[in-house]
Amino acid sequence: MKKYTIKQIIFALTTGFVLSWFVYQSTIKPPYQAQRKLEEQIVTKANVLLIEQLGLPADIEVIDPVNADKDVGKTYISPENKKWQVSGYYRRNELDEWHPWLMNLDESHHLTGLSVQDYPYLFSSEIIESPLISIQMIN
Repeated sequence: MKKYTIKQIIFALTTGFVLSWFVYQSTIKPPYQAQRKLEEQIVTKANVLLIEQLGLPADIEVIDPVNADKDVGKTYISPENKKWQVSGYYRRNELDEWHPWLMNLDESHHLTGLSVQDYPYLFSSEIIESPLISIQMIN
């Protein structure tokens, strides 16, 4: 059996520790974490805009790309150049059905379009006539 010097043992342990630390860091904090944080901020902003623009109560249930529920439907957040598209579902209470929505945001995260599938009579005429909001009747 070969005997190693103390320097070789220290070198091997140090190298092993450094390599394992890099592997650990790349697993825990992958490069896409910054992108994920940005997407979470955009989804949060989209939820606030959804409630504000449609005059919905603050206690609605929202399914979005961060708070996904595959039983309700698929949700997306998609960058297009510097613009964003966010989709999701909302309902006013447990007796209400899920209503799909699609929101377009510009590079400053301002609303450029919102499409919702819901009953138009539930919204004020101001919301219905808004050029940024499109409400389609539920089939």
